[in-house]
Amino acid sequence: MQLVDLKPNDQDVINVFADIDRLINSLYPVATAQSLTLSELDKPNVYAIGLKNDDGIVACGAIVMQSGEPSYAEVRRLYVNPSYRGKGLSRRVMQILLHYAGEEEIPLIRLETGPKQIESIKLYENLGFKRCGCFGSYQDNPQSVFMELGLSQ
Repeated sequence: MQLVDLKPNDQDVINVFADIDRLINSLYPVATAQSLTLSELDKPNVYAIGLKNDDGIVACGAIVMQSGEPSYAEVRRLYVNPSYRGKGLSRRVMQILLHYAGEEEIPLIRLETGPKQIESIKLYENLGFKRCGCFGSYQDNPQSVFMELGLSQ
């Protein structure tokens, strides 16, 4: 499996983003989705990676640097293709993203997920994330679970 940067014009990236959108829209009302868009992948505050094999991108994730007090980065688009789940790929992607955040000296990592994504929540808790209040442009919402992880410098 190869580690690749996600580029907006790559058909494999377009396909995996469509898969993610279908999954999220099947679980939650569309109005609650605040996903990273393809066009945002080229922004300098975005680090987006995927794990690719002959089937295309089978796992991916991104970290988006946010300004404000405190400054933080948000995990977005963490996803594993259903036929590749249970193989530790989401953990691998998260570890790469967290390593990047540490290298960039980002003090705080935040994320928003949904209550129906129980396996994701377990992974985040296992990595040290704790539940927190809403942040950024998010509103309190029963379809959202907010979590954060402080990175020691």
